[in-house]
Amino acid sequence: MFEPLIKNPVDARYRRYSNRPCGILIGQTGVGKTTLKNRLCNTNHLAGASEGSVTHQLMKNDVSVGTNSFSLIDTPGTDSNTDTFKHAHLLRAGLTATELNTLFIVVKYENKYFKMVDNYLQAQQPVVNFIRKIVILVSHMDHAGDPGAEFPIICQALMEGSPQVANIVFFSDRGDPNAVADLMYACMSNMEPQWLAISEEDFHYNFTLYQVRINMRKSFELYKKQVEAFLGGYSRLRDRVEKELDEDKDELFHVMIVQFKYDLDDLYDEFVGKHGAAMGEMDYYALCIEMQRENVKICDRFVNSVTPLMTYNLFDNTDPRNLIKACPFCGLVWWKTEGCDGVTTCGNRVSTRFDFRPRAMFRYALKWINGELVHSKKAVARPSVGTAQAPQSAVGKGCGRSITWSEIPKLNDEVLYKIFEVKTMDEVKSIMQNDGYKKARDSYVSSIDTTFHS
Repeated sequence: MFEPLIKNPVDARYRRYSNRPCGILIGQTGVGKTTLKNRLCNTNHLAGASEGSVTHQLMKNDVSVGTNSFSLIDTPGTDSNTDTFKHAHLLRAGLTATELNTLFIVVKYENKYFKMVDNYLQAQQPVVNFIRKIVILVSHMDHAGDPGAEFPIICQALMEGSPQVANIVFFSDRGDPNAVADLMYACMSNMEPQWLAISEEDFHYNFTLYQVRINMRKSFELYKKQVEAFLGGYSRLRDRVEKELDEDKDELFHVMIVQFKYDLDDLYDEFVGKHGAAMGEMDYYALCIEMQRENVKICDRFVNSVTPLMTYNLFDNTDPRNLIKACPFCGLVWWKTEGCDGVTTCGNRVSTRFDFRPRAMFRYALKWINGELVHSKKAVARPSVGTAQAPQSAVGKGCGRSITWSEIPKLNDEVLYKIFEVKTMDEVKSIMQNDGYKKARDSYVSSIDTTFHS
């Protein structure tokens, strides 16, 4: 018989509760959540791995084994490919419907430890904001060749992936359920019960909501491969530019940041345009949110890899190249150069240190040739950024009127985003706030039973 193991042994504390301590089971389909709950609570709920999660309701029962009494909530799999939004909504309901002491994330033993870590991190995503309440339960440890020897290695791998996690417990279906229950209670008794708050924004950002049906799965996998190919091509060009280009690196890097966002947007538009009509309303909106938030993350990854190679920080408001203001008379937008803190004139001079005029940003063009991204220098300059009110004669030159740079207000974020064309999470949030999405979501959610069953 397999004896359960725990990374950090803790003593069970006597607690005087008005209600039993309560924990919730979270994890991917087929990892053993429902099987564990059946053994601990003496229930007979349907369990097993399948195309989608077997658990279609929230199940809450009292544990009937072990030294101390507590309650457990079983939830649908976090990776279900059917009724995905419903299962995410049920998980959120289970997390927020009652006070919880502990979040038990169940991970199935794999001899490839990196896969276990990946599976855990995916299951952790919905509750990433409550990581100090997480206890990892590693199931099927009897499948390990030498559980005792692998135990510390797996602990180290999981802690590296999530160092703030509270504890790790290893168990097997062939082990003593009383011993497993006692270890779980010991962890729970050292955590205060807490009502968890999950906002709409966190729900959309952290939970898997979209459902990719079988006939679209190949297309979606192809989309993800194309995104990775874009990232790889841009990353290789970044490395070549860093090694080979002697001048205008900042200019080209900035163009790459902007164009990378455009390329991802085009890929997204192409996919939605091709497959959107075949999706139901809920699937359409949920998939759009998922794809957009992933695009934001990938853009961030690329930006974070490029900005350290630049001679200035794009996001440092103290750097004069990031001080952008509009002439109060003609509306033409200028980048701040040396001086210009006192009285000057609109279009007075070009920087001798930083040639960072708007026209310079777009002298480079990027093009895919035989699977590689290459750059070329454009001979024709792009006009300076202006406003609709700017007179035609002033574009690229300035109106020449006297201005005091320090007295001109900073451009608002909306204008700055338009100039830099940087994708932000605000674009993703706009989908969440769409009236069509809200109506579809409310209609769908109204049919979901979020009450606890036993």
